[in-house]
Amino acid sequence: MYYTCAIVDDEQHAIDALTDYINDTRFLRVTNNFNNPIDALESISAGDKVDFLFLDIDMDGMQGTELAVHLRSKARFIIYASSNLEHDVKKTNSDFECYLGKPISMKRFSGTIETLMRLNNLPMKN
Repeated sequence: MYYTCAIVDDEQHAIDALTDYINDTRFLRVTNNFNNPIDALESISAGDKVDFLFLDIDMDGMQGTELAVHLRSKARFIIYASSNLEHDVKKTNSDFECYLGKPISMKRFSGTIETLMRLNNLPMKN
């Protein structure tokens, strides 16, 4: 069993880093990644629900916090991956589940995923 992940970020290097971390986690799989939030909105809205949705905040076309509102019902967990300060994100969207500050380390990524899994009693095996 794998948990599905979608990544939305307008910086390719950020998508690549998250993809590497996800691929190195035995129970996660990337199903989609998007450089454009509008494309992500259309595709994710029309598709199956994802388990983890990783969103940048500052993107051209639509902020990640706005995209999260539209896609809330399509994601089990929304994780902001941003260089914005966490307290600034909380001012914009106080009910977000998780935040990964850029640059993201594998240690922080793993710890965040494992904490979410543990708190929600989800198995961490494939």
